[in-house]
Amino acid sequence: MFVRGYAVLALLVLSAASPMAVADDLRIAAWNLEHLDDTDGEGCVGRKPADYAALARRIRELEADIVAFQEVENAAAAQRVFPVSEWRIEMSHRPPTRPGRSCWHKPDARLGHLATGFAVRHGIAYRRNPDLQALGSRDTFQRWATDITVTAGDRDLRLLSVHLRTGCWGTGQDGDSRAREACATLRGQIEHLRDWADARRTQGTAFVILGDFNRRLTLAGDWAWRRLSSPAAPLRLLTRGVPFRCDPRYPEFIDHMVIGGGAEAMSVTGSFREVPAQGPHPDHCAIAAEFRLGLSKQD
Repeated sequence: MFVRGYAVLALLVLSAASPMAVADDLRIAAWNLEHLDDTDGEGCVGRKPADYAALARRIRELEADIVAFQEVENAAAAQRVFPVSEWRIEMSHRPPTRPGRSCWHKPDARLGHLATGFAVRHGIAYRRNPDLQALGSRDTFQRWATDITVTAGDRDLRLLSVHLRTGCWGTGQDGDSRAREACATLRGQIEHLRDWADARRTQGTAFVILGDFNRRLTLAGDWAWRRLSSPAAPLRLLTRGVPFRCDPRYPEFIDHMVIGGGAEAMSVTGSFREVPAQGPHPDHCAIAAEFRLGLSKQD
């Protein structure tokens, strides 16, 4: 286990008070928390207090400084596993959806609101940007992306927490008429992400798009990756070349970190990792990587 969670905060405080140059390293993670509800027993998972406690413990073991999360009902739900004494919570502003269709694995329960967001440790400077609402299109169920800019040292890093349309995971769905609508929605969302990335590049802003893409982007020749990263404007996919071990039923990642605009130089080589499942666990695994935002320069 990495022993560094609060060491980063100490560095940030030291950099503000000392004339010395101090490296600002951040461990940034993404995790789809699988229908995290604010109430015991509610929603598609129906967690008990012990389940929330176990999930909070796993988050502590992750030792991340920032977590981009998905499938969280609201801020109250997030605070059950990210305590307010340690974290600040940012949620997408998409209007809450009413309970909808039955949960696929729990027919007596209804699918509730699923939101993206961030948990940011106290002491880390950031600002909130407008949500990327275009990912929702005209479908009120599709998630908006939460957008923040983290500032450490003398540089910024823009972070976008995403949860894209499910049902078009790979080549098996691309030619399936039953997945036509899902794939069409996903194509539109990928185009919006490319536009967002292009705008950041034009601004000269380093960025990370992270979360649940619901697409196996690492597959050879994948159309979604070709649309998102072009030879003229290449991006880097941190999941590429990394063995996927979260769920033996599936061959590839659908949760990813995509970096560009200068974030490539900030990414710490070899730091990307997947956190394996353990005990009661969401149906996704957390992923994490470290970023070095430069040297803080004090007058």
